[in-house]
Amino acid sequence: MPLRETDEVFKILVSQLAYTLMPTTVMGLTIAGIGLFAYDSLGGAGFLLAVALGSVASIAKILLMAAHRRFNTIGRATVEQAARWELAHGLMTFVVAASVGWLASAIFLHRDTSVQMLGTGLLFGYCAGVSSRIAIRPYLAAAAIMIASAPAIVCTALGGDVAHWLLTILFLMFLGAAMQSIWHAYHLSIRQISMRLEMERQARHDPLTGLRNRVALAEAFLALPRREEMLTCLQCFDLDGFKTVNDRFGHVAGDELLAAIGGRLQELQSPEVIAVRMGGDEFVVLQLSIKSPEEAETLAARILNTLRMPYLISGKPITVGVSLGYTIERSTKADLSTMIRLADAASYRVKRQGGGVDRELPATLDLKAVSSAA
Repeated sequence: MPLRETDEVFKILVSQLAYTLMPTTVMGLTIAGIGLFAYDSLGGAGFLLAVALGSVASIAKILLMAAHRRFNTIGRATVEQAARWELAHGLMTFVVAASVGWLASAIFLHRDTSVQMLGTGLLFGYCAGVSSRIAIRPYLAAAAIMIASAPAIVCTALGGDVAHWLLTILFLMFLGAAMQSIWHAYHLSIRQISMRLEMERQARHDPLTGLRNRVALAEAFLALPRREEMLTCLQCFDLDGFKTVNDRFGHVAGDELLAAIGGRLQELQSPEVIAVRMGGDEFVVLQLSIKSPEEAETLAARILNTLRMPYLISGKPITVGVSLGYTIERSTKADLSTMIRLADAASYRVKRQGGGVDRELPATLDLKAVSSAA
């Protein structure tokens, strides 16, 4: 079954177009060197025009790659941004390919064997570079090779003698091989990137529930937007009666229940809300940025109401309770271990009272000041 190019894979593949500086530079210099040699040997303004087109396009492509590399250091592109970068790289690549095709065609229309030898090297070198370095975008690479080679192949065939016919056949054979190499390299890249992304996902997600794990929680906390006017909320909870479910229906039913809970928590997630399974029946929900304590209260109530609804496990209706504790802190002062400790304390306290929701605030947080500021 062929691998599918997901949005994440697409963005990674496009980002790699920014790192072909050396082959682009070498090809630009090669176009200029062979073009100027052909002009000196054969004359004709067409060679100079091809050199000018290839040189300008190569310089523009180098500048484009520099801008793309700077963009990559800032953060990951969206799908729309990646598509725009791909289009820009494609346009520059096609112009360079056109200059190669123009130059090679003009060379093969002349009978100078020494210059034709250089033209053959130019064409083979360009197609080999494209098939190895730009194959990550196969349609772009295939189109560039056709733009560069098709006119040259036609002009070579017009030579009329046996040697030129043999060279034409050789060009066609290598053109077919280049296309096959492009697709092979492309599918290999997709496979490798997909495997890497899956390994990264598994390292940061709980396999049973699909929620994030402790590693992902720590990473999300480190990436918190630290703004004085913003608050961060951390909610800890476990299930009341989960042990009874395991004892009565077995651990398979317990795992099925945890997976169902994970599915409900995923529906509550958003870019600002991250659900985490800490282990066993213990969960954490992190609200990255909120403006008022009421937002934390609202989410806590939603979690409680959502998870208390009946589950159909192994054909049997099952309900569980929830003991949830949460804490709030200014984003600039938020510390993960401290917030977990405070939320846990509130969770244990409310569990002793029969379940529900409670909170434990840090001593440094002035809730009245926060509420009035909001």
